[in-house]
Amino acid sequence: MVLGRIFGPLSFLISRRHKIYKLRKKYDRIREKTNKVKDHEKSSSIFSVLDQVEPNLVILEEQNLSRLERGRTLKFVSAGIRKSEQILKSHEERKEVRKIG
Repeated sequence: MVLGRIFGPLSFLISRRHKIYKLRKKYDRIREKTNKVKDHEKSSSIFSVLDQVEPNLVILEEQNLSRLERGRTLKFVSAGIRKSEQILKSHEERKEVRKIG
């Protein structure tokens, strides 16, 4: 019982569940930032990328997958999140340039 209390959080930090948890947090943050974007064209492009990623993220959270499938799905989800992050950053940089110039 005592060992479970000690090693429970430690095993969570080492496991892939922690990586999936971090991906979900990043996904949610990007989605919230995208809701604040006023440019409809940019926000729709970011939402389309996020909408492709979300079902795979749900599969990672809810289903037991083989190591190979889990790895493939993790790479797909993280690549989609990175892509949406880049689109959002490019939009924010353009917005800053407009304010300065």
